[in-house]
Parts: sequence; C-alpha cells; structure tokens
Amino acid sequence: MTLLRPKAFIAAFWLASVITVGVLAWQGPAWWDTDVYWTAMRVLERGGDPYAEGIAAQQSFHAQNRDEHAKPPMTYVYSPLTLPILRALGHVPAVALAAAYDAALLSGLLLQLWAAWKMALPYERRVLPFLFPAVAFFPGLLNDDVLLSGNVVYPLYGIVFAAAVRGWQRNRWGWYYAAVLAASCCKAPLLSLLALPVFFGQKQWWKAASCGIAGVALFASQALIWPKLFAEYLTAVNLQFTFNDDFGFGPAGLLGSVLWHAGMPYARPSQVLYFVFAGCIAAALWYTMHRLRSAPEIRFAWLPVVLVGTILLNPRVKEYDIAPLTIPQVLIAWRSYRALRAAFLHRQSATRPFLAWSAAQAEPADTRKMRMDWNSVLSIAAASGWFLALNLAAGSGPWKPIALTVLLLAFGAGTWATIYQSRLQTRSAARLATGAMSEEASLVGSSGTAL
Repeated sequence: MTLLRPKAFIAAFWLASVITVGVLAWQGPAWWDTDVYWTAMRVLERGGDPYAEGIAAQQSFHAQNRDEHAKPPMTYVYSPLTLPILRALGHVPAVALAAAYDAALLSGLLLQLWAAWKMALPYERRVLPFLFPAVAFFPGLLNDDVLLSGNVVYPLYGIVFAAAVRGWQRNRWGWYYAAVLAASCCKAPLLSLLALPVFFGQKQWWKAASCGIAGVALFASQALIWPKLFAEYLTAVNLQFTFNDDFGFGPAGLLGSVLWHAGMPYARPSQVLYFVFAGCIAAALWYTMHRLRSAPEIRFAWLPVVLVGTILLNPRVKEYDIAPLTIPQVLIAWRSYRALRAAFLHRQSATRPFLAWSAAQAEPADTRKMRMDWNSVLSIAAASGWFLALNLAAGSGPWKPIALTVLLLAFGAGTWATIYQSRLQTRSAARLATGAMSEEASLVGSSGTAL
C-alpha cells in the first residue's frame, strides 16, 4: 500500500482545516467582533451614535450587579474616522457584504502565510506547507479561537505584511508606510509597526518618523473635526479597561490587569512599564542591527526576530496580533535549535556557519526528499513535546502570561542565535582573510627566493 503523497496530504489537511473552522463557526460562539461592526452600521443607518449607545449599554450592564462571570457587552472602539466607511458599507446588501468580508478575512490570513513563506529559506519551505493549515488554530503557537472573532485586523495585517515583503526584499517601503498609516485609522497602536523598516530597512529613520508623525496628526485631528464623537470614542476605549479588563497581554497589559483586579490605579504604572519594556526591546534590536553590519550574509535570517520585536512594541498586544507571528516563531525556534547544537557540538569548528543563511549556502529548493536521521527524529519529538506541553499549560492555566512568555523566549532565543552566528561569520571572514594574506606573503617570499 503506497503512502499518501505530500501534495495529497497537504490538500487533505487544508480541507480538514476549512471544515473544522466552518463547524466551529456554526456551533459558536463566533464573529463576536464582526457583530460589533454590524451593530455600529445599523446604528449609523438609523442616524444614531454607536459610541453613545455602546457606553450606555456598558454602564447599564455594570450598574445591575450581575454575576461576575457574565460576559459584558462589547462596543465599537474604533476612531470616528472609520464611521463614514461604516456608513457607506451600510448601503451594501447584507449577503454581499458578509461574503465580501469573509473573503477579506480569508485573503488576510493567506497573505500573512505568503509573507511568512517569503521569509523562509529554501530548505525550510519544504516543511512549511504541512504547517500552514494549522496556523489558524494556533496563533503564536498556542491554541485559541481568535480567528472566529472575525476581527478586522486579519485583513489589515495581511495588507501590511504583503507590503512588507517588497520592503525587506528591495528596501522600498512606500506601500508599507501607506498600509500602516491606513491600518492605524482603525487601530492607532499599529503605528508601532513602523519599527520594522527602522531596524531592518536601510536609511528609513526619517521616513518612518514622518509616517509616524502623520499618523499621530491624523489621529489628533479627529478631535477638531468630530469633537463630540472623539470624546465619546476615548470614553468607550477607557471603558474597555475599567469595565472589561481588556488590557492585552503585553507586560504593561498584564500589570494593568493585576492592578485593576486589586482595585488600584493602573494607568501610570502601566505606562512606565511599557516605556521601560519598549526601550529594552528597541535596544536589543538596535544592538543586533549594528552587529550584523559585519556579517550582512545572515541579515535576512534575522527578519523573523525583528517581526516579533515589532509586535512586542505594540502597547496592547492581543491574540490576533500574534497570529501573523506563528510561522516566524517556528522559524526562530528551528534556527535557534540549530544554533544551540552548533554551540555545544561543534566548538572546535566555530568558524563554520551552522546555518545556510545565504542563497549560495542554502540547500536546493527543488530537493523533494527530506533526509531523516536519528537527530531529525529526536528533534521532531522534542519539538512536539514542547509544543504539547505549552498548549496543555495554556489550556489549563493562564493563557495570556504563557503567550507572552513564548513571545519573549522567541525574541530572546532569536536574538542570541543571530548574534552567535554573526560572530561565527566574522571569525570565519577574518580567518579567511588571514589565510589569504599568509598565502600571498608566501608567494611573494617564494618569488624573492627564486630571484
């Protein structure tokens, strides 16, 4: 009996994944964020104010002393700049609008996977098709149903990451800046994505700063154009923290949640911790960027680490923010593992690179047969064990702290592996240069002796 061919297995895996998502969406709960958008459209259609009605609903809910386990209402918390778009979409037939939005969600997910594919090396791409169908269920490597929320950030990240591919390949970031600026109209914290061209691009500091200033000005100008709506919007956002405990799971968010549950002021301590943490992440990125100046061959392999660091700079990291990092985290884990093996098993050959970072070193992309040995089997078994252990811990315990821990481990391990490899490349280049000089000197000496 012949084994199932890889393409047939991948197709079957995709089919099972799509069916599973459909069943989960049918059984519910699902589309809770989409319902918020739909409600806001209906309010605008009848001439109402989605912010005012949402605030009233939340205040009424919390004034009735309901069960603490009851789910509070979700309200529209996007800036007034999005209201004209919602008002226009309200005139589209519901069936057509739902189909278009479902297509946008799917396209956003596929664009995220395409961008992840573009940052992988040829020999890594042989494995990724087997992992792609599972990404929807494991954002940030931990099981979660955030895809079923239907949050608009999926198509937003798809567009941003698709534009980023052109940026990191050709150092042309114009479309990326435009995509980030447009995405910030929905979610202002997404302006933190401007860190990607700053640390990975070349000579992008002023352009990124200009885009950031434009984003802040666009956000602030809404207070002048729609003063009443903007004030209500800020109130609605504040109620997400004071009523709903929706702080995210960055370090500042976790601290804010702890202080909120303790009935203590949380705003100032959370802000201070965020700036300290963001400074540490930025310093690590800056240091690694300068280290790679002496080893430009491995700069491309640093890209997944920069993406993780960029998302960590978001002041309010949510489950859907780490969904695009699932494959980059896999790449970081694999490369860090190989770096660790090289550090402990090949100390005598420290000048030999342990990873094929450049295209010349990489294994051919058309190699179809994967070489399996005991080391590969043990590596897969160890990775599977860690993956299961993390998901069991997250499923039975605090999901958010574990998700943050996984992100920090990925960033730390990837940074270490990149710096370690840069040292190997620098030593190798220095040794080759020394050998070339010695050979040239010997040739000159031989010529002198012959004369």
